[in-house]
Amino acid sequence: MVSHVLKRAVPYLLFGFFCLSFTLGMLLFHHVPAALSDQAIDLTIYGHFHVVLNYDSPEFIKDANHPAELLETKSLLQTRPGLILLVAGLQKLLSPIRDHIMPLFRASGGEIRREDFIPYSLFVMVNYLLLLLSFSTYLHFFRQDIGSNALGVAFLGGLFVFNDVIKAFLLTPHNELFNLLVPLVCLYAFQEVRDHHLFDQGRLFVLAFLVGLGLTAYGTFALFIPSVAIALLWVIVRDKVRINLRIVVRLALVTVLVILPYLAWVFHVLAMTGSFHSAEMAQGQFSWILPLLRSRPLEAILQIVAKFGKIVSYTASQATVLPVVIVAVSLVTLDREHGLVDRLNHIRRFPLAALVISGLFLLFFTLDGMIVQRLAFSGVPPLVVGTAVVVCDILRDASPLRRRLGNGLIVLLVLLQGLIILFKVGPFN
Repeated sequence: MVSHVLKRAVPYLLFGFFCLSFTLGMLLFHHVPAALSDQAIDLTIYGHFHVVLNYDSPEFIKDANHPAELLETKSLLQTRPGLILLVAGLQKLLSPIRDHIMPLFRASGGEIRREDFIPYSLFVMVNYLLLLLSFSTYLHFFRQDIGSNALGVAFLGGLFVFNDVIKAFLLTPHNELFNLLVPLVCLYAFQEVRDHHLFDQGRLFVLAFLVGLGLTAYGTFALFIPSVAIALLWVIVRDKVRINLRIVVRLALVTVLVILPYLAWVFHVLAMTGSFHSAEMAQGQFSWILPLLRSRPLEAILQIVAKFGKIVSYTASQATVLPVVIVAVSLVTLDREHGLVDRLNHIRRFPLAALVISGLFLLFFTLDGMIVQRLAFSGVPPLVVGTAVVVCDILRDASPLRRRLGNGLIVLLVLLQGLIILFKVGPFN
């Protein structure tokens, strides 16, 4: 019993080590050069330790200190109140011991006011919890005993720490870490509906409501609905299931549970102010395509294709380590019984579900129109899961020695990725 618990704890201990070591590295080496000061805020704390703040971060802190400001006309974060309200609530709980906590903070930078230290720290704490939840969701895809491949799976999960999004946003108040968590949640829902009858279980509704709460913090949680719907369609076609009223009602209930918390917030804002402001729509996100569809539909289609191709290239540039891992493990496990063609044939085990979910998120941001690296990262987490599946399949029939060599190569490649990300300049915005 004890050995089983320890075995399950090892991946989390490794992940904790990744988080702590990468955080220390960022504090020491990740700061904004003077020439790039327009891209982010460089906050110096405790001597040589630096924290890089996104320029949106003060807005998050301000609204967490004064949640009523979310109701102001043209509030930048009125469409994304969830994370802010969570931090505001946590800060309220800490108010009785606030005077005892404040002496712990000794910042030498001037960008964060003393009264903002606690909400800042709470935002960062929530970021770490989102990171841990992402890793836990990732491990769920490998519930079966993976035996001696556990080390490789755990280290591949380290790629959730060693990437540009974590480097830029882990220590800054923002909601960008949802680009790591939400694709994994949607992939989980997809595979559970398709393979484990989640659609027929009551816990689907609990999950849908939790996703609905998440939707108040980040818009991509809405993709939970098409993820469930596509997986359900897969089951209907595969198993020749007849669509009946029960299926329609359950899917409708899932949809309602996902959008209900956000609608409640919208109606609250309308009741209090008489209007609802979307900074994203005001900047042309999603609305950019509407005039083109009305006047020049062919050009609209061409622009969608061009934007999709660009965001796919951004995703590919952030996932280059994944095919390298597959090829390296394939080469090191070659023997007389398993040639290169046999090894590369394992790529067919790459789950189609991972490609579907990755493509769904990239299509979402294509229609959003904001084609940037940090949003393109949302296509990477499902690909990490798919890579781990392929690598486990390759290692499964390898000899013990070659299996250990394969896992060792994964360790080296992931750590190399971490060092490359850590020591390059930026990203900041």
